[in-house]
Amino acid sequence: MTQAPRAWNSHATETRNSISGGTVHGPVVQANRVTGLTFTTIAVPEPPPPRQLPLPPAWWVDRDTDLTLLQRRALGPDAAPGTRLIALHGPPGSGTTALAARFLDGLHHLHPGGELYVDLRGGEPEGPLPARRALGYLLRSVRPGAPPVDAEERASWWRSATATRAPMCLLLDNAVHATDVRACLPAGSGHLVLTTSRNLLVELGADGAHFHEVGPLPRGAAHRYLALRAHEERLRTEPAAAEQLVQLAAGLPAALSMTAAQLALHPQRPLSVLVQALTGSRDAAQPGADHHRPGVTMTTHFDAAYAGLDPDTARACGDLSRLPVRDFDATLVAAVCNASPEDATSHLTALAATSLLENLGSHELRGAVYRFASPEFRELVLGLARERETDGDDVLGRALGWALAAAAAADAQATDSHYRTLNINPGDLPHHPRHPVRHAHPEAAIEWLTVQSENLLALVRAAYQNGLHAYVWRLVYSMWPWWRAAGRSDEWIEVHALALVSLGHDDSAGELEERHLLNTYGLGLRLANDPIALRTFTRVREMASLAGDALAEGQALYELGATHLQRGDAEEAVPFLQRARSIRAEHDYTRGVALADILLGQAALRMTPADTAQALRRFQDARTALEGVDAHDAARALAWQGRAQTQTGDLQAGESALRTAAQEFLDGHAPRQAARTLEWLGNAAEDGGRPTEARTFYSQALSHYLAENGADADRVRDRLACLN
Repeated sequence: MTQAPRAWNSHATETRNSISGGTVHGPVVQANRVTGLTFTTIAVPEPPPPRQLPLPPAWWVDRDTDLTLLQRRALGPDAAPGTRLIALHGPPGSGTTALAARFLDGLHHLHPGGELYVDLRGGEPEGPLPARRALGYLLRSVRPGAPPVDAEERASWWRSATATRAPMCLLLDNAVHATDVRACLPAGSGHLVLTTSRNLLVELGADGAHFHEVGPLPRGAAHRYLALRAHEERLRTEPAAAEQLVQLAAGLPAALSMTAAQLALHPQRPLSVLVQALTGSRDAAQPGADHHRPGVTMTTHFDAAYAGLDPDTARACGDLSRLPVRDFDATLVAAVCNASPEDATSHLTALAATSLLENLGSHELRGAVYRFASPEFRELVLGLARERETDGDDVLGRALGWALAAAAAADAQATDSHYRTLNINPGDLPHHPRHPVRHAHPEAAIEWLTVQSENLLALVRAAYQNGLHAYVWRLVYSMWPWWRAAGRSDEWIEVHALALVSLGHDDSAGELEERHLLNTYGLGLRLANDPIALRTFTRVREMASLAGDALAEGQALYELGATHLQRGDAEEAVPFLQRARSIRAEHDYTRGVALADILLGQAALRMTPADTAQALRRFQDARTALEGVDAHDAARALAWQGRAQTQTGDLQAGESALRTAAQEFLDGHAPRQAARTLEWLGNAAEDGGRPTEARTFYSQALSHYLAENGADADRVRDRLACLN
């Protein structure tokens, strides 16, 4: 079937099925006899463009001059015709991010392609975010599916994805290096990019950047800000003290915010008491220093806020500053601080009230989620924690104990057979949490792994860097449900490589653990179409053979066959798959035999000439063996059976099988597999000269592909374009 040129349609079509005399729910129908089947075509919009920008600040004064200049540079007649780049810079606490968010908040209509945000994490203890990972976030925002592993190829994909995209804006926050910003610049025209940093990134001038320095607020604006937050009446009662508070903040919005937070926490305390605390902290901490330097100002206000904390809350804040995670919830804080969930919640609430943390909102599984209000605050807290305590490894260890307990529980819930393959018992390691995370059902387990994935990956990297190897490989292994669901081949390969190194440093691990991790590592390589996958599975086979583990050798042979088949080498795949099938049959591994039959059937279809009869027998035998045992793979066998039947002209039987398989995939929450099956139904209808039905099935397939894989969605769009 010839592919038509790609058509960028803003809408596709979907068909709803209805049956006279009753109501059927779902996109496909399975029945022995259906009467009155009608097709109603409706518009199916593309997913909404990403809107990721941070919310603008709730409290706002002045900055009118800044906003006017930004508007002129971004939207005025002198704005660059291509991608417009504005680089904001200012000292800690000056509010560069707040200004950027405020400016972009009113420009949604100018950026139909979306509004993207990436925190490049300048000032974080673990260092800035590498450009390769930043590009991964950006690519997944505009095109679902796994991006390339290679950094240069990612940059090329990013330019390709944005070259013809509708105008979009991008906020690159907390940048450190101009090269990282440059790697993230989109191609095409009409886009707007804002960066924020502490320092002037002068090298961006070569990219046409307009530089904008964010200075302190004028005295009058600073006073208005405090009046808004702490009420004008209170400032009027002590005008001299109010003026001193404004001066002590030096016009820095972050310092003013902390001042307002202190006034709100102590509504009966005279303003002069806070003035004394700030001046005393400043003189003690920075004798002889320039008190109007931004760094000194921020340190002074931080010290005053930190000094007012309950000792346990201050200790909790110090512990959190040591963690590499992006955000916190009560379950993590309880584990790290050896506290109850109730006390952990109190600590987080108190820290947010002082403006040291910010509340990011509530999540169904996590509850309230927080992060440090700025990298500067985290740096200051970390400095105090290092001065007063030396148990940084214990803090990381407790976080890892929390992560491993929760991830292992999720693995047990979602993929019990995988969980039981190795003895990953979190209780065997130190730091097992007193209040571990519980998962209500398998879907909740996978969702928890998904929403915590960035934190879990950060903990794996930190564990590796700190030599806590026993946690590295166990945590990577226990994240299997997320690896399988997300398909993030880049992180999959990266952290499995770390896990394999860590195995060599852990005396409690042996050859069995290495084999299983190598096998999972190979799956990630295969997902990325990396030829190293073949060498990896060959190594697993050799190890299994030496260990006398026939079933493990059969699994490695199966993976070798699957890899050759994915590479289009059906003739190379068959001997591996046949040997794997024989071993599994000898050991009465019925499910494994059926899985091998599915791949052998696919190989038979791809051989020249195709052996359709053999393929059908394989698929039918696999379907029979898997029904009632493995619903997902039973549906997979049936889908391939239907595919083979439609390709040989048996449209009635083939389409019936495909419809049933599609519904089973949908019932089993497997949208990508359902989409592929619906696409095959579209192929069959198109080949049968039924364009209306073909559009129906392609539209249904597209609606599922859109959230799963951009390349698949593009292919189906092309088919729809041929039929329109």
